[in-house]
Amino acid sequence: MYSMKKASELLGIPVVTIRAWENRYGVISPTRSVGGHRQLSEVDLSRLRFLKNQIQNGLRISEAAKLLLQSGPTPPKHAAEQETTGWKLDGLVDKLYTDLIRFNSTEADHTIDLAFALYDFEDTFRHIFVPVLYRVGAEWESQKVSVLQEHFATETIMRRVSALFRVFPINPNLPVVAAFCPEGERHHLGLMSFSLFLRKRGVNVLYLGPDTPLKDLDAIIENQHVSFLAVSVTDRCYVDKLMEWIKAAGRKHKGLRFLLGGAAFDRLEGRLVQSNIRYLSADQWEDWYKA
Repeated sequence: MYSMKKASELLGIPVVTIRAWENRYGVISPTRSVGGHRQLSEVDLSRLRFLKNQIQNGLRISEAAKLLLQSGPTPPKHAAEQETTGWKLDGLVDKLYTDLIRFNSTEADHTIDLAFALYDFEDTFRHIFVPVLYRVGAEWESQKVSVLQEHFATETIMRRVSALFRVFPINPNLPVVAAFCPEGERHHLGLMSFSLFLRKRGVNVLYLGPDTPLKDLDAIIENQHVSFLAVSVTDRCYVDKLMEWIKAAGRKHKGLRFLLGGAAFDRLEGRLVQSNIRYLSADQWEDWYKA
């Protein structure tokens, strides 16, 4: 029997992807150890390997799952072990970009399924989704793609990313974090990335997203017992108003702590060191969480 983590290592399939396939398609049947941990059998591993290979060879995950379920408890050995097409990050970035600007939602979803099958969701987000969206944004600014293409690309990726929040279990012993961008700020890729980083580790993240009115936050902080506010800002024009609000909120909600990130704070890091305020760049997330 194999733990979920060990199965992920052996197959090269991220744990989050295994859980998503299990929840959505029922392709494996993990048992529970005496300690309550999920364990996968050799048959489960064979079925997951079959799915990964089928996706790499061009099938959508829904099609691969249907084929697997039709094949019975054990997938055909030759199909599970066949040669697969190699995909690198750059190739997936180019393909997803092309799918999106052509409004090909079916192919875009297939490319995203493939990315999740090959890479951990954090790597997929940082090295595939972010480059694609930056590329689309740059092309839009140079008028090489339309507003509709930019909106379609953003909404397609955000739809898939948002679905990941349902996959990770919440640890009720960890503090509640509310994540938002202040009103006017609409760039929330970094915020979404940090929120998923926390959710993967069991933190209950209330994702409020971009353009959040500051005046409405007091009720959420109180009613949801929020311990941390994660705030992302890219445009410095929103910083002064935000910092004034943070001072007032810190006085009103004793013990509330603030985690700040985004390009707007890059040159202000030294001035943000206070007992209840912490600036976090992406390379500091893991150390902060462990501490």
